Amino acid sequence: MKKNFSPFQFIVLAIFLAYLGALLFPALRSHNHVDNTPLVEKVKSRLGIDLVDLENSLSLTPIVTGDEPFILTYTVPSKVEAATMGGYFPSNRLAQTRLLRLLDNGNDAKGCEIDRQTNGVYLVQWNTTFASNGTHTLQARLYCFWTGSNSIGGPKRTETVTNIIQWDYDECGFGRRTFFRGSLHMPSADYSIQIYDTNRSLMKRIDGHTDKGVIDEFWDSRPPNKYAWTEEDLKVDVYITPTITDTNGLAISNAPTIRVPYP
Repeated sequence: MKKNFSPFQFIVLAIFLAYLGALLFPALRSHNHVDNTPLVEKVKSRLGIDLVDLENSLSLTPIVTGDEPFILTYTVPSKVEAATMGGYFPSNRLAQTRLLRLLDNGNDAKGCEIDRQTNGVYLVQWNTTFASNGTHTLQARLYCFWTGSNSIGGPKRTETVTNIIQWDYDECGFGRRTFFRGSLHMPSADYSIQIYDTNRSLMKRIDGHTDKGVIDEFWDSRPPNKYAWTEEDLKVDVYITPTITDTNGLAISNAPTIRVPYP
């Protein structure tokens, strides 16, 4: 999964913000207008759905894809059309004023993509390698840009993250220079970063060792035919082998090698 926004996603976000501004500016000019309509009535009159039914339709149902435990995937059965930060932008103008997000402990989930499927439900993918180890409370939340109460949350779901590495969200992703920065959950390890093109031809291999519990590498290479690399151009395998030491700090054996995704 990619972390950096693609040009298409920037366009989606810009259009979405433009619609949001068009909705908000009239409200800002009407300082004396206060909409005290209860949320349950707004949902019923404007979406034609009972509030409880809408909340239940935002439930996160896990599905197995084979990418676990690093990437967790869920379906959200809501049929309410809305834009998503994963790149889906509806053609319906009213639907364009709604936004579906995944929250992690009350904040936007890092490394999350949400897309609407052909059957109308949503597919949510969460890259847990950007998350700290420990307990995370997830919730799908639908934002409707009405005045007053304007968001509806689904049932909360708890996940426990126990990854070997946490990638630096702000530094990960492909570009004119590709960085590999992350914190390991052990002090000492060997690692191998292997970069391939779409034909699985090896372009670069970076091998290293850390006794500080971090990986901090970069690949200073620019694509020959465009401005920057994207995840459509490259695939990366990262292999991490924790080092087991004795009481004197001497390496005595290595634990099994673990393959982790990037980014």
